[in-house]
Amino acid sequence: MKIFVTGASGYIGKVVVEHAVRVGHIVEGLARNQEAEAKVSQLGATPVVGDLQSFDVLAAAASRADAILHLAYIHDFSLDHSIVIDTEVKAVTALAKGARGKPIITTSGTAVAAPAPDGGETDETAPIHEGFVLGKRARAERAVLDLAKQGAHIVSVRLPQYVYGRGGSYFAPMLMREAAKHGVSAWVEGTVKRTSAVDVDDVARFYLAAAKSAPAGSLYICTGENDVTTRQLAEAIGQALDVPARGLPRTEVEALWGGFLTGFVDYDNRASNVKAQRELGWRPQAKYGLLADITMGSYSELARQLRLRGVPAR
Repeated sequence: MKIFVTGASGYIGKVVVEHAVRVGHIVEGLARNQEAEAKVSQLGATPVVGDLQSFDVLAAAASRADAILHLAYIHDFSLDHSIVIDTEVKAVTALAKGARGKPIITTSGTAVAAPAPDGGETDETAPIHEGFVLGKRARAERAVLDLAKQGAHIVSVRLPQYVYGRGGSYFAPMLMREAAKHGVSAWVEGTVKRTSAVDVDDVARFYLAAAKSAPAGSLYICTGENDVTTRQLAEAIGQALDVPARGLPRTEVEALWGGFLTGFVDYDNRASNVKAQRELGWRPQAKYGLLADITMGSYSELARQLRLRGVPAR
């Protein structure tokens, strides 16, 4: 296929492009500056210069493609979220205009769903919790799925809070740096909270599978595991960095991390991938789960660097 990828120079996008090129697809990737252009070219794809507000560029690239994988998103949490949502919806609308019924695989998050009251798993039908720090993303998800009613072949993929692997991503390294900075790997004590995760290479395979066979207007969850507790995560980071792991009152954790990161981490999110496995034939294939990847896998080098810098006594 000819595939257009937004976010092609980002953490997930680069892996998606790599997988797509490897299996023989012809790929164009959105690149907002010269650095991004170089990254896209190095992956064997053709850069398309623009950003999420380059609506004519998005429409033109979508018109040339057989499928669009939309991974770009504004992750500036200081912005008014209505601006982020408005940009997302307008960007996907532009893609749909150019695609003319060809598959557009968009991205959302599993954390838009409210935790199950019994601590169980949630699926694509779970109620939305817009009060959560990332829950407002559901507004964009609903808006872009509504485009399917106008003939667009929109598919939404919910990714978990922790997409990990290859020593990268955002929140797992951030927690490791916070632990190194403060000399303690913390979790909020009290009710047990569990989270979901997926390996980035499994994500790449998922998007390609969705582009091939996901029906218009469909919603899927892409998780590899959903039973990692916040305590286990803190303990794995503590082991990797050789710092103590401790459960602390929420106020003390917020004093270390701030309100946003604390709210993000201390959230029960057990998202089930059953529907995706059943309908898309996708299966997680990661060698390591999140915890093992932190303690003995791709995050070992980051942990080594943080240990070498030293941590404050506590």
